[in-house]
Amino acid sequence: MAGGKEIDHNDPGTRIGSAGATGGDLTLDEEIAEVRSVLLAGSPACAAFDYLLAQARAADFELVCRVAGAVKAVEFQRPDKKRNPFAAQAARGHVNFYLRVPILAEHPGLFAAAERRFGGTEPNKKGEFRTRLHTVDNARRMLDFLREQNAWPRHRHAERFLAEAFRSITGEHLLRAAERLADGFTAHGFGASNKFDLLFEGHRLPPKAVFGVAASEALGFPVGPENFSGGESTTAFRILRAHGYSIVGKDDTGQVDPALVSDEDRSWAEGRLKLVAHLRRERGSGLASAKRDQFRALHGRLFCERCAMDPVDLYGEAGEACIEVHHHGTHIAAMGQSHRTKLEDLQCLCANCHRVTHRELKAALPPTEVEDDR
Repeated sequence: MAGGKEIDHNDPGTRIGSAGATGGDLTLDEEIAEVRSVLLAGSPACAAFDYLLAQARAADFELVCRVAGAVKAVEFQRPDKKRNPFAAQAARGHVNFYLRVPILAEHPGLFAAAERRFGGTEPNKKGEFRTRLHTVDNARRMLDFLREQNAWPRHRHAERFLAEAFRSITGEHLLRAAERLADGFTAHGFGASNKFDLLFEGHRLPPKAVFGVAASEALGFPVGPENFSGGESTTAFRILRAHGYSIVGKDDTGQVDPALVSDEDRSWAEGRLKLVAHLRRERGSGLASAKRDQFRALHGRLFCERCAMDPVDLYGEAGEACIEVHHHGTHIAAMGQSHRTKLEDLQCLCANCHRVTHRELKAALPPTEVEDDR
């Protein structure tokens, strides 16, 4: 029998609602955060809760939050019928998952089938089935069972997460994923790419696998190929490119997306082999985005490490565009083919200091041959 205080589904005072809390003070995200706060952050039960919500949204359920004293839950509502067949109640170390009256009425044998699969339970006063979910595997088994019983949507894209599910992915997540795949990690559940490659440190990686591995770390539960699509104009490619990764066609032999190299970069390099190699290795690698995300996490804001200028103070939020990322840990001339830049090797500099640093760097390099682009 699952423990914990029961949800009173009929108490009108407990309903927060998908459009905001009573009085309209909270957004849906804030409501869900209030429910999630019952769970231990980073725990397997918290991951199971987030997995259930991502799957519910993918299956076109609307989320409705309910709070009644210590009881905090999210109900999954059908947008067409305004009936809530399922509910996930947060408890300290688990999630109470309910098969509610609407779904049991539609599938008369569902309660008995659930008991056979997950063990006996005492129905609550409304005759609803309730079981404890402690992990993502528990939650996955429950949803797989419901699909087998045709009680959970099974349309073509019923497991494809909404774009908002991936908001927590940072540049650091993407960089770690790319590094793992470049180092030979293959147990990610994604096949080889058919049409596109992501360029990273001399490797051509499957973009969907890079994104999936990053998403799994960011979301706290495994994200598979069925949970998002790849290709042009998709959320995955948009996020990868926004973080500075170059994605090219299989037949494209280019080393970096020209759009990622600025005019200032070209004028700085002036065709010199070491500098051109530097640009080709680091532009489009995602390093700059990962460094900015790490710097924000450490300091709460972006500022210039050389002159301490805070561009947001001067220009508002758009001022963050003034902060650029520069490599300083290893001299460019000392970089071998196997060299891997760490985030600690990078600096956040304002545009002015970055240009000054470039000039100082170029002045320190010995004369070298000029690259022939013909």
